[in-house]
Amino acid sequence: MKLKEFQTIVSEKADVAILLNPDSNVSYFCENEIYGFGCLIVPAKKNPFLITSLLDYEQAKEKVRLEVISFREKKRFLNFLTDLFRNRGIKYERVAVNKKALSCAMFENLKKALKARFVDVSDELKRLREVKTKKEIEFIEKACRISDKVLSKVFDLFHKFRTESDVEAELFYHAKKYFADRSFKAIIASGRNASMPHHITRNKRLQKGFCIIDFGVRYKGYCSDMTRTVFIGKPKKKERELYELVLKAQTNAIKNVRAGMKCKELHHLAAEMLGRYGKYFIHGLGHGIGVDIHESPSISPFSDDCFKKGMVFTIEPGIYVPHKYGIRIEDVVLLEKRPRVLTSSKKELVCF
Repeated sequence: MKLKEFQTIVSEKADVAILLNPDSNVSYFCENEIYGFGCLIVPAKKNPFLITSLLDYEQAKEKVRLEVISFREKKRFLNFLTDLFRNRGIKYERVAVNKKALSCAMFENLKKALKARFVDVSDELKRLREVKTKKEIEFIEKACRISDKVLSKVFDLFHKFRTESDVEAELFYHAKKYFADRSFKAIIASGRNASMPHHITRNKRLQKGFCIIDFGVRYKGYCSDMTRTVFIGKPKKKERELYELVLKAQTNAIKNVRAGMKCKELHHLAAEMLGRYGKYFIHGLGHGIGVDIHESPSISPFSDDCFKKGMVFTIEPGIYVPHKYGIRIEDVVLLEKRPRVLTSSKKELVCF
């Protein structure tokens, strides 16, 4: 994906780019998930190639269209790399790296080994991935369709579940049935647990009240992310009204998003819709999604990002009253001429 565009950026700023796992850009540019040790080399004037350990070589060679080179001893990797550069005539006086994905230790080791001038291209990589290609959109759409099917299966079986972990396990059992993996560890938060946006799902009994189900799947390396809030028991009128308030804030935000709009404007619009409950809306309205579960743009009150046609992102307002309850509704949205919602699971309050 967009490897030629990245190589153009490299040629303007450096002699060569070095991207190292766990940087998701390695998988992104290889158009396949690269496990274990992976190092993508993008010279300014020569063909890019991937370096892997011998353990991962055969798998990478089958999946990746680039040249794949293996090495044996990880401790000697940097010596191997400098020898490789010299043998191939690759200059490395100026080296482009993604500092946001590089550990301090590895960066220091690179500086010692290469004795080069380093250029950070993290912002360029962020902008390069903001707008999705047609192929990327197809994969994300497929991931979203799988999510919808998985949630439907789980709703059919919900009466059998006893714990939050039961729900989580069933979600990813069915994801596997549809040839997908999980894109992150699901959040299943019932009763008072729902007041914590990042509640850690445990083998705890499902509690009465609102229950947040936040999960996603990964298909061909691309993520979905969806949240539905259900109710265990019989909701009171006030509880139904609160749910409808959050749903209204989400629906209105999706309807109003447009290319060129500042992301923080949309966040403030959703917060205003929540009225006096806006003080309980304690996270950003959404985030970009793709190879990573969280990508650019950031849809938060502090973001300077702007919406662009071709972006894919989540819209997920929520309210969280400490020690009492929480409600969140989240969908994946593609911005075309108008916003198009890619997740289609029903959003009326489902009760069990």
